[in-house]
Amino acid sequence: MDAKMNKKMLGLLQSWIGRTAVGPSTARGMGPAGTIGSARQFLQTFDLRALKVGTASAYRRRLDAATDALVAALPAGGNHWGSARKFFNIFVRNCSYNRFLCEAHRLDRMEPWMEIPLDSHVAKGLRTVAASDCADLPRWTTVIGLTPDVSDQWQAVARSFAEQEGIHRVHLDVIFWNGAHMQKPSV
Repeated sequence: MDAKMNKKMLGLLQSWIGRTAVGPSTARGMGPAGTIGSARQFLQTFDLRALKVGTASAYRRRLDAATDALVAALPAGGNHWGSARKFFNIFVRNCSYNRFLCEAHRLDRMEPWMEIPLDSHVAKGLRTVAASDCADLPRWTTVIGLTPDVSDQWQAVARSFAEQEGIHRVHLDVIFWNGAHMQKPSV
């Protein structure tokens, strides 16, 4: 069987990832009824080709534009920059973890620039493993209270720790979600 996917199947895969990237636990407390559906609709139809760029600064501009567009697509009372950025980062990460979408859109080339989706678990994980780097960070409040400047500060700490681990920061969520940073080393 050919490993390449046709456009219809790629669209269906993206639609599936767009639906599963934002669920009730991901969006808890981030907006009124309709927030999840609006986010899913946006992600399911987002043109992943827009992310295909050659530099970190170009990726950042596309990420910022996509975040702003998602904010505009969310319902009143749910249109927060922090939640839109988290939803989009989860979606892009999940697309990059799908070999067909990753290959079709060359998402592996953007992997070094992808952000870790920020939330309280990630903030706690970063504070645990990179406490000295976090000393000047503002106290974590909420995803919906996240601003671009505060996000950049957390992303810088995540990048630094990820480099120490020999991975890209987008993958740190796997460590923090699994609680690996809380486990004591084996003797």
